[in-house]
Amino acid sequence: MLGPSAALLLVFSYTPAFIGLQRAFTHWETGEPAVWCGLANFAAMARDEFLRVSVWNQILILAANLVKTLTAPFLVAELIAGLRSTRWQYAFRTLFILPMVVPGMVTMLLWAFIYDGSVGLLNMLLEGVGLQHWTRSWLGEPGTALPALVGVGFPWAGGLALLVYLAGLNGVPTDVWDAAALDGSVGLRRILAIDVPMLMPQIRLLATLTVISALQDFGSILVLTGGGPGLSTHVPALHMYYQAFRFGHMGYAAAIGFALFVVILALSLLNQRWGRSKAER
Repeated sequence: MLGPSAALLLVFSYTPAFIGLQRAFTHWETGEPAVWCGLANFAAMARDEFLRVSVWNQILILAANLVKTLTAPFLVAELIAGLRSTRWQYAFRTLFILPMVVPGMVTMLLWAFIYDGSVGLLNMLLEGVGLQHWTRSWLGEPGTALPALVGVGFPWAGGLALLVYLAGLNGVPTDVWDAAALDGSVGLRRILAIDVPMLMPQIRLLATLTVISALQDFGSILVLTGGGPGLSTHVPALHMYYQAFRFGHMGYAAAIGFALFVVILALSLLNQRWGRSKAER
């Protein structure tokens, strides 16, 4: 019964991925046959100054995304779980999850309007409170473009992460919290001593998903800044896209994709081992 599904998965998922990894070792230009070149593409990557700058930008974005995913949704989940009324818990959970029905590209376009240097909402708010000297073209200046990208989605209480944390908190036995209260562990002390250790599986899951999505994502950057101004928001995945579909260097783009695959796999495996309890080991 699993045969048809496995066959479709093999043909449409694994085969293209395997071919892409194999083409990383070829000199392959658009409209030309692929010619084996060994490690030449990876040697070119080591000399690529644009790629070197994009790696640093990617590190900053990845670190910021990890902080956003592991803090803001967790705090909101703790606040919702602390409500005594189940009706209010359901209401707030629904309100925070509702934005998930909005397509991601619509969200990017809304933030592009917020950051607009002429009629953007952010500049209008600054002017309204008398901070005209703070207004600027947020996505058009090298010094503010990357921080503006990091600020997209504020206050960063993502629906998926919130649901994962809430599911973990609902799985904590109430007896544990009652015993902690009797021992004087309440508020922040209880969160650090009980909730965080018991939510480590959820934290590892969200960290892994964040690493994967951050290193693979270039669509939002392409829409908001196109990697500019200059190279201030250029990332490896966007560099791969440009090499393949703007310059036609398909083999070199495949090599960048191969390198991203290795990095994502290594970070994911490292993250899965990090933070495991003694029982899980």
